[in-house]
Amino acid sequence: MNFLDRIRPLKEREAANLREEYAVRAPVRRGPPVRDFAGALRGGGRLIAEVKRCSPSDPHFRLEADVARIAAVYERSGAAAVSIVTDRDHFGTSLDDVPAVRAATRLPVICKDFIVDEVQVTAAWAAGADAVLLIARMMTPSRLAELLAAVRHRGLEALVECHDEADVNAALDAGAALVGLNNRDLNALTTDVGLTARLLPRLPDSVVRVAESGIDARAQVVRLGALGADAFLVGHALLKHPDPGRKLRQLLGREAEDAPLLKVCGLTTPDDARAAVAAGADLLGVILAPSPRQATADQVLAIRRAVPGARLVGVFRDEKPGRVAEIAGACGLDLLQLHGDESPAACRDLRNATGLPVIKALEAGGDLVARAAAYDTAYLLLDLPKGAGAPAPGTVDAGLAAAAAALRALGRTVLLAGGLDSDNAAAALAASPDGVDVCRGVECAPGRKDLDKLAVFGRKVHP
Repeated sequence: MNFLDRIRPLKEREAANLREEYAVRAPVRRGPPVRDFAGALRGGGRLIAEVKRCSPSDPHFRLEADVARIAAVYERSGAAAVSIVTDRDHFGTSLDDVPAVRAATRLPVICKDFIVDEVQVTAAWAAGADAVLLIARMMTPSRLAELLAAVRHRGLEALVECHDEADVNAALDAGAALVGLNNRDLNALTTDVGLTARLLPRLPDSVVRVAESGIDARAQVVRLGALGADAFLVGHALLKHPDPGRKLRQLLGREAEDAPLLKVCGLTTPDDARAAVAAGADLLGVILAPSPRQATADQVLAIRRAVPGARLVGVFRDEKPGRVAEIAGACGLDLLQLHGDESPAACRDLRNATGLPVIKALEAGGDLVARAAAYDTAYLLLDLPKGAGAPAPGTVDAGLAAAAAALRALGRTVLLAGGLDSDNAAAALAASPDGVDVCRGVECAPGRKDLDKLAVFGRKVHP
């Protein structure tokens, strides 16, 4: 028995339970009015970013983080819409998660489920969905038309998912305005990315065309976009990446897949943040621990308003986990940098609690490679101890460079800091091509940037 055959009776029982529930308590929609899902996908190059906690096609995948926080990161990274799989038994997320996801973002939200009955559409509407998924091969063409009418009756939109020409014909005959071409065969749970390319010519320009499943590289987005795909539904490639926001930006072409990261740290003003973005900074560091460059929550919020699409890194030192999570949510942080004695377990717990990638900063001394290798964070940042002398002009600390090389050989992503300026930026990138972190080397005073130095350093990293 294939996957769809196994899941159908489960969904029929769910539908029966919903009818019983609604016979006692009429459904009421939660949340703001319906958002324009189709409109968000028009224009080409749009991405629907998905959240789920597990997947039957990948038994080893488990997401422990708050899916609503991940949805907020998706929005700041450029997603056009958010998808949530609302099948708890197989994907770990359900309609109960929809209100929080929708409240965390201004983007339209599509609920993906295995719909076989109108009452499931009602349940998605009540939970706050803006759109739902209808899988063409789960029903007859006439039944598809009936369910599509039920979706529209609720003021929602339907993404009609197809896997072959018969599905496409049924979707078009039913009047579907949004068609998803699923590269994954839901019967066998196998993936063929070439399917979208083969079926796109079957769809008229009047239909919003969405490529689903198996999209994990910018080249695929470009190629399928040139063939007529308007949008791309991506889940696994984002959720399995150590830094989902970065992967999303790479798929959208906002960040090159092979380019080094430039992190500018110690920002305290909107003007300096804007200048850092103009200089090519990929990450903006705001220090939220005692420091001459410490930023207040109000300053961080002002920076967030000034550069809403930038990726903000909150820098903490041995802060209480609850406080870190509170600040991260209030200030709209995209990553956490932990610069104290936080253990590998503490870093892991914060990542799971906040849904944000962690940069673990470690200072030179002792067996730096062994200490760093114990952490499974998205990034490792290697720095010089406070008060250490600056390296010779045009060079980087030899110990940090050697540690960076050793850690990269272990497959880790390493950012190099420690006395960097425009004179040794090239040497730093040679030692750690993943990226660099600059602070004092582009300052005119603690917490204030020299715009000329910043621009020169940016050109060294991103010529």
